Amino acid sequence: MPPPAFYVETSVWGSLARRQPRDRNRSVQRLLRLLDGVRGTCVISGVVVAEVLAADPEYSRPIVEQLELLKPNVLPINEEVEALAKAYIASGVLPRRRQTDAIHVAVATLFQSDYLVSWNHRHMTRPMKRVQYESINRLQGYFHTPQICNPFEACDELGH
Repeated sequence: MPPPAFYVETSVWGSLARRQPRDRNRSVQRLLRLLDGVRGTCVISGVVVAEVLAADPEYSRPIVEQLELLKPNVLPINEEVEALAKAYIASGVLPRRRQTDAIHVAVATLFQSDYLVSWNHRHMTRPMKRVQYESINRLQGYFHTPQICNPFEACDELGH
């Protein structure tokens, strides 16, 4: 049985930058160590890469270094992903300005990640948001919705 796939969205990677809260940084470092290909695998999308590369290099340097070390599987953004992301916005689950958040959830759903890891409590990890994503996924014909959690919860799921 393959290890569970953890889609790690941009807010989590941002915790690796300078001047971020120490507890968040430690939690993310721990999570990334656990995503060793045996206990779990790390996946991201082209949106994560684009958001990291668009940031100030002083901010993004430690993130890029970690991405190069970990070598996560980079999932593509295709028409199906974009259509599902638009469905989240059209249904009101997310506001229009949160297009990249919609894409993160759509990629994790379409590529059947087991988990989507985020610090975005307002638009992703709240229990009602999780239910709303699952409802839209089912309406669109997708019967797998990843468990959406924060890095602390993801570490707990990995047994540490």
